[in-house]
Formats: sequence, C-alpha cells, structure tokens
Amino acid sequence: MKLSVLIATYNRVELLKRAVNSILSQDFDDFEVIISDDNSTDETAQFCQNLQDKRVKYFINKNHIKGPNGNKNNALSHASGEYLCFVDDDDALMPNALSECMKFIGEYDSVFADYLCEKNGVLTQSIAGRSPYSKSGEMSKIDYHCGRINGEFFKIFSRKFVENFALDERSFGGENELYIRFFEGRVYYLKKALYIYRTLGEDSATKNAAKHAKKVANAYLKTVKLHYDIAIKHEPSFIALQYKNAAYYAKLAGDFSLMYKCIFKSLGVKFNKEAFVFLLLSPLPNAFIQSLSHFRVWIKQRFGI
Repeated sequence: MKLSVLIATYNRVELLKRAVNSILSQDFDDFEVIISDDNSTDETAQFCQNLQDKRVKYFINKNHIKGPNGNKNNALSHASGEYLCFVDDDDALMPNALSECMKFIGEYDSVFADYLCEKNGVLTQSIAGRSPYSKSGEMSKIDYHCGRINGEFFKIFSRKFVENFALDERSFGGENELYIRFFEGRVYYLKKALYIYRTLGEDSATKNAAKHAKKVANAYLKTVKLHYDIAIKHEPSFIALQYKNAAYYAKLAGDFSLMYKCIFKSLGVKFNKEAFVFLLLSPLPNAFIQSLSHFRVWIKQRFGI
C-alpha cells in the first residue's frame, strides 16, 4: 500500500529541511515524498535537487495558479500512491507517525491523528484539533458536518477521494472541501499526537488570512453549502458561526453588502451573541475590529475558554 507524502512549499527552505528529514526518518518505508515548489526564490530548489534519496521527487508548480491550493494541486497531480497525506513545509512528523496510522488503513478509508503544537520553537503538550472523542475509534459523519470535529489533524486518506477533484485555486484555504469527502467512507480517529504543528508563525496562513479576506469569506460560505443539510438539523449554531465568520472577512475585504447579508443570515439561522455584537461593531474601522478579534483569541487561549 504505497503512500504519497505531499509537501507544498514556498521560500521556507530551512523549515522545509526539518519537514523532509522527519519524513525520511520514519520507521515506515513504503512511501514517496512529493515536493511541489511554488517557484521559490531561495535555496529550495538546490536543497531538493541535492537530496540523495530516490523516494523524494521534486516538481515546480508550472501548471496551476500560484498559491497554497494551486501548489497542493500540483503535488496531487504527481502523486502515485494508493494513499496520500499532506505535511506542511513548516511542520514535522513524529518518528512513528506513518506506521501508526497505516495500521488502520484498509479497514478504514482515512485516519485522523492529533497535532502537537509547537509555539515559538518550543514543543508543548497542547493538542491543535478538537473532537468529542475521549479515545481512539471511528469518527461520525454527523459530528464532522456539525463542526464538532475541528482544528488541525494529521490525515492519511485513500486516493479515491481525490479522483476527479481539485482544491479551489481561487480560494484561500478551504481544504474542508476535500476533508468532508472522507466522511463518505469510514474514518478512524487515532488519539495519539503524531504531528508537530508550528502555530502562528509570522508567515503562517492564519496570520496572513486577512490579506486574502474575500477569498476566506467565500471559503466560509462554501463551508455553509457543504454542511448545511446535516448541520441545520443537528447543529444550526455551526451554520450561524460560519456565516458570522464570512461576515468578518467580508468586512476586511470592504464588501459591506456581503458582510451585512452574512450577519443577518447568521442571526436568522440562530440568534447568537457573536453575530449580534459584530453587527453593532461593524461600523468601526477594520484595524479596531481586527485588534478586538486578536484579543478575543488571546483570552480564549490564555484562559482556555
């Protein structure tokens, strides 16, 4: 059961070295490493071309739109494995990550395992993903559609989920469009930290989302569409939250028509204080709104609320 480990990279060669080394040192050996380079201007090409390991294959993104999703699609187009996984170029795998997950492949179509957070270069005991599960076992389609499974997880998945599929290259983020497909099959949750997740670096996607605000807003609206039929029955508050998040990024993008449309959709699905407070604060400048949002996130992280 050959596995393709996919890395999309751009101008982060020192971080990429750690990611690649963590893969090549795995205690599972039936894999290839596909590195897709979004036309880096640093020493990425030199590093990849000098690797003396036949399992590593290096490709420059020439046929897809420049950006995270286009670069990941380029990696997917070169993968030959029966199963696949993504490893971000600034993250790393635990030494037994692949072997631990592959134990469950076959009986299950995909496996989710925990991320362990690294903050400011220090490995913590904080887990990035959230789920309702206290032990390993099969994950529920309803739980996923209702947002009860959220945050970051390491995922190994069957090739069948990417046949005739591509990430939306005009969106920023939005990998959920792929992950939701996994729940049409059987998904196993391995409650074990097997992936080191570098959180909130200055070059992280989360920190830079505001630069692509309209694309992020559209990604949230796409999430609504994908989850609506199940979530509206079982967890309408999840749909309301997605509309509120879309409204936030629509404001940052200067699309006030979309912003107010999303706010009122959020309140219409289920009245919630987040959307109502945002409605009251919406006339304020973007910089102030962003500062409040960052402070709110800091409070939640600092006090675990």
